[in-house]
Amino acid sequence: MNRKYLLSRIAQDCIPTVFSLLMSGLYGVMDGLFVGRAVGDTGLAAINIAWPIAAVITAVGIGIGSGGSVLYSNSNGKGEQERGEVVYHQTITLLFAAAMVLLIVLGFTYPAILSALGAKGDVYQKAVEYIQIIIFGAVFQVMGTGFIPMLRNRNLAFQAMVSMAAGMGVNGVLNYLLLFVVKIGIRGAAVGTIAAQFVVLVISSYLIYGRQKVHLKVVWQHKMIGEILKIGISAFGLSLAPSIVLLFTNLQCLKYGGDAAVACYAVISYIVFPVQSMLMGIGDGTQPLMSFYSGAKKMEELRFVKKIASIAVVGMGAVFFVIVILVSKYIPDVFGMQMDSQAYFGTGMAVSAVSFLFTGLAKFHISYLNATLQVKKAMQLIYGETIVVAPFLIFLLPYVFKINGIWLSLPGTQLIMLLIFNVFFTKTGK
Repeated sequence: MNRKYLLSRIAQDCIPTVFSLLMSGLYGVMDGLFVGRAVGDTGLAAINIAWPIAAVITAVGIGIGSGGSVLYSNSNGKGEQERGEVVYHQTITLLFAAAMVLLIVLGFTYPAILSALGAKGDVYQKAVEYIQIIIFGAVFQVMGTGFIPMLRNRNLAFQAMVSMAAGMGVNGVLNYLLLFVVKIGIRGAAVGTIAAQFVVLVISSYLIYGRQKVHLKVVWQHKMIGEILKIGISAFGLSLAPSIVLLFTNLQCLKYGGDAAVACYAVISYIVFPVQSMLMGIGDGTQPLMSFYSGAKKMEELRFVKKIASIAVVGMGAVFFVIVILVSKYIPDVFGMQMDSQAYFGTGMAVSAVSFLFTGLAKFHISYLNATLQVKKAMQLIYGETIVVAPFLIFLLPYVFKINGIWLSLPGTQLIMLLIFNVFFTKTGK
């Protein structure tokens, strides 16, 4: 085993991936920055309530793209390069088909969904203005996010980062122009998000079909679709989990603090989600290597990659915890928060930041299971957190600690999931 080579590959794959996921997480932050200053707390609350719908669209792209990329690298590790290329074409075909289904289904159901999520009055109206455009651009969202994991698994991690950076730049420019110059309100943030994903899609397509000379093919193999979805469902859940937590948290914020608490949590989520994305970047960055070595049955290399990644993700979480604590007093002014929402922010941000100490390792374990095709175990952890542990704490802790219980639920969930993982694998001997 060449440890120097492995360390170089880990850094080469992880650093661009971490920054790619940071930029992905910053799309929502950028919307919050501009909307908070241009529209105020009502706009922040509207985006926060509507975000689960947008997150489903993104999660579908990430789930299918990740499922296909894992299967692609695993096939290459087994020496089945021809099958790997078929997997790639099937993944792209499936991404487009899923995008069209989402466009139709959400186009008819979004008013009822927004009402169910708690949107009322002005918040509802602004949420409608935002989400209509997001749904209309679903094909760019799904295809753009789905291409990124495929780029990483085709040894284009740096290029994936560049495409994300270009998209983020477009998002920022359009947000400024449309909200402050043209002044079309919250719609400007949605247009910026869709345009950004369109740019990502164009660049990704050029890299694969132009630079790598891959021919565009439509593939539809039911068995392979099943394999992609089986692997991708865990990545889908991993991507969607924060937004499901967001949904329940919004409901509790409305109950214990009204729209001001929702606006406060919107800003907290603008900090927490990008940090979580970067922590997950270690798992996503090492996934191609872990999938390849798992397929090739090179267990020593696989264990080494897992060890280094685990150390890196714990260290990164501690660094982000310290940084957020140091800068938290400046955050409300940056986002243009009003006094009512600022009253909740100090405690909420400090408690939420504690989750960084546990989140990275908990999420990396899931990436490892997924990369090594232990899909059932990965799904148990992801959906156990999303459907059982997180909702239980979000509804229990506020009953005891009021508004502070909402903030406690995030680090509490991640700590419990880390403990569950360790107990589970101790029992199974893994």
